[in-house]
Amino acid sequence: MASSTSSCDSTAVPFTLLGALLTAGPAAWPACVGGGRAFLRDYAQRGTNALLWAVLLAVTWVLLLRVAALLRLWALGSRIPGPRALLADPGLADVLRTGGDITGFLSKLHSSYGPVVRLWVGPSQLLVSVKDPTLVKEVLTKAEDKLPLTGRTYNLACGRLSLFVSSFEKVKSTRESLKIFLNEKLTIGGNLNSFKVIDAIMYRSDSIMSKDFLDSRSFSWHMAFNIIGATLFGDAFLDWSDTVTYEELLMMVAKDGCFWASYAVCPFWKPSYRRYQTLCAKLKILTESIIRKSRDQNSSVHHFDQRSYQKSEGMMAGHSLLGAAEESLSSEEEICGNIMGLMLHGISTSANLIGNILTRLIVFPKLQDQLHAEIVAACNESSELEVDDVLRMRFLLATVCESARLLPAGPLLQRCSLKHDLTLGSGITVPAGAILVVPLNLVQMDASVWGNDAGQFNPHRFLKKDIVLGDILAAPSGSNGMNLSTDCAKTESFLPFGSGSRACVGQKFVILAISMFIASLLREYEVQPHPSLSKEVGSKVDSSHFHHLPNSKIILTKRMI
Repeated sequence: MASSTSSCDSTAVPFTLLGALLTAGPAAWPACVGGGRAFLRDYAQRGTNALLWAVLLAVTWVLLLRVAALLRLWALGSRIPGPRALLADPGLADVLRTGGDITGFLSKLHSSYGPVVRLWVGPSQLLVSVKDPTLVKEVLTKAEDKLPLTGRTYNLACGRLSLFVSSFEKVKSTRESLKIFLNEKLTIGGNLNSFKVIDAIMYRSDSIMSKDFLDSRSFSWHMAFNIIGATLFGDAFLDWSDTVTYEELLMMVAKDGCFWASYAVCPFWKPSYRRYQTLCAKLKILTESIIRKSRDQNSSVHHFDQRSYQKSEGMMAGHSLLGAAEESLSSEEEICGNIMGLMLHGISTSANLIGNILTRLIVFPKLQDQLHAEIVAACNESSELEVDDVLRMRFLLATVCESARLLPAGPLLQRCSLKHDLTLGSGITVPAGAILVVPLNLVQMDASVWGNDAGQFNPHRFLKKDIVLGDILAAPSGSNGMNLSTDCAKTESFLPFGSGSRACVGQKFVILAISMFIASLLREYEVQPHPSLSKEVGSKVDSSHFHHLPNSKIILTKRMI
């Protein structure tokens, strides 16, 4: 007993967990602790309590930071002009729920509150609309990120990719590679002129054009699909046996992408969502197939410019073009994702513009006559169109730009700044994470900028000295065609391709490619409205009604040479 009690004196090993482990075992533990098992239970209980307290403090700290950020958002948001709303603006909620006219809704708010208006989408989500051209330029320059929803849409449809992520820093190098790649396609005198595929596309589509009438929306999508596909994959795309299936899958995936991406948690329990995933998987398999086919064909044909092909692969992988041939490429999954994203984005925007121009052609017959006369004069009876020929077609380029101005791909140009607040020159501070939108129709049809006829279709406005085409479309390097460069403030109000650091890198390519297509089309065919559509189109010539026009049925009549 004496020895047992003496083990609790001050000379004994301190009875901690380490001390217990250093002793011979439970038999050697002092009786003053009430037994070894009781000690371990007590120690485990105290340790668990300490861990729970640590977790509680960490969660509390995170919540406090979130609450502080929310209070800061409310404080900064309340300083921006806009309607009062505690949680979410009811007017905006009604417009979003019913699919109403968001442009008209924002127009009324700007009339009441000025060029910058804030709306609460929810208690933690702020939307800021900017209308003034000077502020728009500043916003698009400083706000370099895109909304996370955009990235989720492409990730859901395309898988892993590096081209459509929200953060500008993560996508900057990929965008530069893509820009150089597309500019290579505009080089005059290069060994690989992508615009020569237009002739192949027109020849391939003769069977479609021979029908009694065409659905302009489907025809526009088909043309855009072929132009973008031939640009990315070359001749391999034009003789690919799965082209029709690939086009159908792209249309179905593009149709529902934004809807499924709007879910915070993927609704895997819904059969329709699982069917959508199946479509995406099939699309990915076909994309991998055409990538392999393009690589095989490019590597086997000696007259292809191998340096240009390596640059193309470097663009697909998200690497800078200068190091594309030396650095290891990204994973095949990322290459495939970038290509799928380019196809989805490029086709949808290009098809919208082509369809818009076709509608203008049937609404304004004199426009078609003017364009045809210019095309014939510029071609000099040559057998095929070249980029230099298109650059001399000032009225055609102006028509494409004017069509894009009056009917952009979407009503809102969206940006955000994920990490930093934006302090505008007007003194307004937009908190980080807020949704920044530019109502394109309000900016691009502003009478104070574009004149009293801002809402009317008038390509001649881009041919005036005080109207810009140069910043919109500078002549490619090496071109002996016209130089469209001028200096005009109206460039800030021409935003169908965006502006600033996240502007569309393919703006010049798209304008020239579509101009080439329209020139090739009108050179061979006359575009006429279907008789059943003529009366309805005639009553809606005003540009303000173009959004309400039905899907136009057109007739292509072969011109007599």
